[in-house]
This record gives sequence, structure tokens and C-alpha cells, in this order.
Amino acid sequence: MKNKQKGFAAFILVISISSLILAFSFMQAIEYGHFFDQVQRKEYRLMAFYSAYSCIDQALLAFAHDYFFNSFKEINYKDLNCSIISAIDENGIKIISVYGKYKNIVVYRKAKARLFDDHLEILSIE
Repeated sequence: MKNKQKGFAAFILVISISSLILAFSFMQAIEYGHFFDQVQRKEYRLMAFYSAYSCIDQALLAFAHDYFFNSFKEINYKDLNCSIISAIDENGIKIISVYGKYKNIVVYRKAKARLFDDHLEILSIE
């Protein structure tokens, strides 16, 4: 009878240690999955950031081509994943509001530029 109890205690010990190791492995897998999800979200945010910058470039090109270019309605560039919200002139300073959208992450940016006869000067990009 005593040998059976020793075997049972060893069996219970092996089962409990195995379940602890399995729980620890499961928690580590969740942690790694969460880390990769954060990395992917940061990558999407960066793609949206640069998409918004592409729309700022498009608006600056439009201003360089047409000095009187103003837009109060949204101009969407599907191939660039961005939209120009507005491009207005305030006291000689062109204010451009845009957003970039990539995988349902939206990044808004605003740029200020001054347009001269022969060149364009970017004052700030926020």
C-alpha cells in the first residue's frame, strides 16, 4: 500500500509542475503576441504619418503650380492614402491641413509655407 501512495504523490507532483510550466508558457506567448501587436500598430502609425507628408507635398506642388490655389473641401488621394482637408491663404502664409490614413489609423498634420515669385519656403510642419 505504501508504494502506491509514493507513486501517486510523484504523479501529482509531475502533473502540478507540468501545469505550472504550461501556464508560464501560455503567459509568455500572450506577452509576445501583445508585443508584436504594438510593433505592427506603430508601423501603421508611421505609414499614416508619411502618407500625410505626401499630401503636404501634393498641396505644395499645387501652390507652386497655381499661386491662387485654395481648397476648402477635402481632396482625396487614394493612391497616396491621404487627403488634403484644406489649403488656405492667411496674410501671405499658406496653411495646409492634411491627414494620412493607413489600416484605420489616422494621423493629422498641418503645414505653413510662404510662396514667393521664384520659390517656396516651408515655415513649419506640425
